[in-house]
Amino acid sequence: MNRRYKNIARAILAVVTPMVLGLTNASAQQATATQVLTLQVVEANKIDISLKAVTLVIDQASIESGSPVEAVNEDGVLVWVTNGDSKKITVVSNNPSPRFQVKLQAVNVAGSAGVAAPEAVLSDNTTKDLISGISRSSGRCKIRMTASAKVANGVGTETYAITYTVTGG
Repeated sequence: MNRRYKNIARAILAVVTPMVLGLTNASAQQATATQVLTLQVVEANKIDISLKAVTLVIDQASIESGSPVEAVNEDGVLVWVTNGDSKKITVVSNNPSPRFQVKLQAVNVAGSAGVAAPEAVLSDNTTKDLISGISRSSGRCKIRMTASAKVANGVGTETYAITYTVTGG
């Protein structure tokens, strides 16, 4: 009987072994797929000013200089971000021929976020540089606004729409 069981075991083994090997080979097979991803990062330039409206009042005069005393405001904060290279911030006024003088200057430009230009005099409606040397950065600065008048300018009110722009430098 012992021999008989051995023969049965061999017969079973002969049938089961190919099935087990077939399962092993089947689980070792792999399936693959390929995907192509194209990522595009576009240039993003953003800018904002904290004070949307400012009123400067010249209400004093200097006896020594013979002219009205300048009005100054440094409360506005300009913030910007760009992932582009060689950018600058410009400023322009909508007033083509103002009677009074208004000057803007970037003060305390944060870190390596650019270099302040000299005062931008808004004497017409042409674009003036405010900050240069901006590349792949975010930054902030205060905006100093200075208004002045001469006695010969008389009295009056002027309104300026001032536009700040991140542009190619």
